[in-house]
Amino acid sequence: MFERMTKFSIDRPKTVIGIVVLLTILFAIQFPKITIDADPENMLEADQADRVFYNQVKGAFGIHDLIVVGLVDERGVFRPDSLEGIARATSEILKIKGVIIEDVVSPSTTDNVKSGAGLLDIRPVLREAPTSLEAAQRIRADVAENPFLDEKIASKDGTAVALYVPIERKDMSYRVAGEITTILERELLAGQAYHLAGLPVSEDTFGYEMFFQMAIVAPLAFMLILLIVFVMFRQLAFLVPIALTAMFSVIWAMGFLVGMGFTVHIMSSMIPVFLMPIAVLDDVHILSEFFDRYRALGDKRRALLEAMRPLYKPMLYTSLTSAVGFSSLALADIPPVRVFGLFVAFGIVAAWLMALTVVPAVISLMDDDKLRRRLYQADDAPHSLLDRILRPIGALAFSRARLVLIFGALVLAFGAGGLV
Repeated sequence: MFERMTKFSIDRPKTVIGIVVLLTILFAIQFPKITIDADPENMLEADQADRVFYNQVKGAFGIHDLIVVGLVDERGVFRPDSLEGIARATSEILKIKGVIIEDVVSPSTTDNVKSGAGLLDIRPVLREAPTSLEAAQRIRADVAENPFLDEKIASKDGTAVALYVPIERKDMSYRVAGEITTILERELLAGQAYHLAGLPVSEDTFGYEMFFQMAIVAPLAFMLILLIVFVMFRQLAFLVPIALTAMFSVIWAMGFLVGMGFTVHIMSSMIPVFLMPIAVLDDVHILSEFFDRYRALGDKRRALLEAMRPLYKPMLYTSLTSAVGFSSLALADIPPVRVFGLFVAFGIVAAWLMALTVVPAVISLMDDDKLRRRLYQADDAPHSLLDRILRPIGALAFSRARLVLIFGALVLAFGAGGLV
């Protein structure tokens, strides 16, 4: 059956490539439906007991996710110009969309309760910016005298002030933190520093940066794979089937994931980086065998069929075992891990099918004269640096087999000892 697929691909290369391109387009048009989920909390099931209890406690006590802003000035923050900047910054932060205004804790929004002459004086600590150093120091004294404010909104030594900014949803924390940063850089004085903290900031920032890094790493991995293939074969034409298999298998896997309605989580964003190196393994074996057979036979069709005939079973078994290995992640208790494993497995199977069809089809479309000239030139060329490195290593492995095995066993034992 597999050989019939290969023969059909060789005889009808444009039809095969057209079908694969059409399927790839169908998967690619699912991408606009993509929903990104960068919340690490969703590594747990929605009905997981700990997560349910956590949300119940938050709801019962009216707890919102907080962004904590720390403002530091070694000269002391309780100075007229410093407090004025803090008041302006707080006022701007209250205007940010998504901030729960009534729950913001800061010197200019949090009431201080003082008693005198039988009356209670309730007003914000920093109702208005002071105009003198004495007035600023009185504000510092008011904070220090209130145990609910001391070491909460201001440090005891007077060098730091904290703002607690609750937000409606944690998935907006990266945006809100960015807007707060812009405000602070504009309003704070020279010599003053700021720090942003809080669980939502760390979670959302981690998720955002993870997706950003994957957007950089995936193309770099793709380029590195092509570079390695070129170093191995020194034939630019051989990069075409490798590139098509890598790109198409990733598009199929990610398009299928999005089309099935799954969100792209932090784990899912790593699918391209995992899938691309696995997807091209069968292609490398095919090209390597074809490289040798074509130079010996000089007939492209015959060389392709003879090159692939001994590879059908090994490619099937290696692809199936890899797919089964990743599919086993479906037994995990973590939903994004299940999705990751299943769709990497799907991508591996897709890459295997492309190795049986797309690779022979692309090779069959290559010009015979150019292909023959390139391969015979490569045969007559002096050995590359890679050849000069690998040949002695291979010779050593055969001539000193026992020594190599002993060394490998020692390395294995050393690694096992590190796990203890």
